[in-house]
Amino acid sequence: MRGLGRTRPVLIGALTLLLVVAVVTLLFLLATRNFIASRSAGGLAGSTLQGWQISEGVQRFGEVVPGFDLAARAGMAPPALVLLATLNSAFLVVLATSLALGIGVPVGFWVAVHAPRRLVVLLKSAANVGVAFPAFFVAFLLQVLAVELAGRFGHTVLPVYGFGLDAHIVIPVIALALAPLAYVLRLVALSATELNARDFVRTARAKGLAEIAVVYRHIAPNMVGAIGEAGLGALRFVLAGLVIVEYLLVWPGLGVLALRAANVQDLPIFLSSALVLAGLFYLTDLGLDLVTHRRGLIVG
Repeated sequence: MRGLGRTRPVLIGALTLLLVVAVVTLLFLLATRNFIASRSAGGLAGSTLQGWQISEGVQRFGEVVPGFDLAARAGMAPPALVLLATLNSAFLVVLATSLALGIGVPVGFWVAVHAPRRLVVLLKSAANVGVAFPAFFVAFLLQVLAVELAGRFGHTVLPVYGFGLDAHIVIPVIALALAPLAYVLRLVALSATELNARDFVRTARAKGLAEIAVVYRHIAPNMVGAIGEAGLGALRFVLAGLVIVEYLLVWPGLGVLALRAANVQDLPIFLSSALVLAGLFYLTDLGLDLVTHRRGLIVG
């Protein structure tokens, strides 16, 4: 019986993974044909990209017009074009990271301190599966689901491509936030579980302190480093999936700008976009190093 108890979390995790894979595969097989047909017919709700849409710079898909000047075509200076793309990407990055933290931190904390044991195993298994799903696959799956819902209800439920600070932002934000959310939940849950088992927490409970006092006086203050690490780690996840999600959903951010600049051989725009993305990655990793250095300081 002891051996069965030890292997139960592994079995639950494996069953969760198999269930998720089966559901995803079924949805993919059922909806892909309708999705491709709808996209080919132009029946998906998008939006007219303004400013620097560069379809004129590519005669056919994959055929490059060398030396095409994206900034001149958009009627603005190259720095302004890169800044516009950066702002467009910032909407996705900030919202996706905030969503991951806003859900992952409280749920992870609850899992560690208050959740029933069986639910803990299930949620941790789901988090492990969620981290493994790439953002571009989630984006494509959400597109497929949106098309299926549009077919069933007879009207567009969610736009599946294009730019707009309205319903257009839902799919890219969810796609970018899923893996970071799972990462944050898992990291916060592990850190809170470790702190919950510390001697000073047990001593506080033995003295008769109320549970809320134990949580907010002894556990929460020591979670600052873990939450900071979770936030920066979530940001790194979002940045890693940003380029391909923007390209797939036709969102005019830094990733799409860099890819299109490379496609039309606009070297200044490409280098500027790549430099901004690389700088964001560097600052995120630097912040992670600093926060990780701080972790391990227990104030009791």
